[in-house]
Amino acid sequence: MSEARVIAEITLVHPELVLTPTIQALPEMTAELEYQTIAGPGEYYLFFETYGGDFDAFDRVVADDPTVSEPTVVIDGGEFRVYRMRLTSAERLVLPRAAELGMRVLHATSGRGGWIATLEVPEISRLQEFRDHCRSKDVDFTVDRLYHAEDGDRSSGQGYGLTPVQRKTLVTAYERGYFEDPRDSSVEDLADALGVSSSAVSGRLRRGLKALIENSLVR
Repeated sequence: MSEARVIAEITLVHPELVLTPTIQALPEMTAELEYQTIAGPGEYYLFFETYGGDFDAFDRVVADDPTVSEPTVVIDGGEFRVYRMRLTSAERLVLPRAAELGMRVLHATSGRGGWIATLEVPEISRLQEFRDHCRSKDVDFTVDRLYHAEDGDRSSGQGYGLTPVQRKTLVTAYERGYFEDPRDSSVEDLADALGVSSSAVSGRLRRGLKALIENSLVR
């Protein structure tokens, strides 16, 4: 039998972390890291999915965000957008170090004035090394939750890599017949029930379903 995977949910905060000025100026919006590419030595392009607020306001704020440049919309889904941005400095780019230490970044989303990341950790000592690396960069590092994936409580969604809001959104969608054919509820109905925007619901559903597939069917 394979060893249970350790999942760590952490919060990273520093004013120079990527998009932090925008995150703090527009806390009602959510940005999720899709992936990053290396254009050259020390030169990174990052892709973010954003939703949950005024995109015009986001465009104005991100244009003055010193942590990124060249913000470009590559996908406009109406209720969400995917942006490509150039990182202006790699000094506070800490997540690649997690990958170097053998950790898998399952999810990274804006929140708590910085970034909330979910990591699959091969050994606790690796997480401690990553903590030390973050602190050497003056990045605040907080462990919010630490658990074994296979021991995760189904009712909490931990065993499937779900965040609490993703679990709540999926359960609400199920209970209200969103997955029925034909549907008994729309995204707008779910948004009213949850007290959030329809774009936020759409993003949570996509991310939640992705996490379920990755942690139940793919693994």
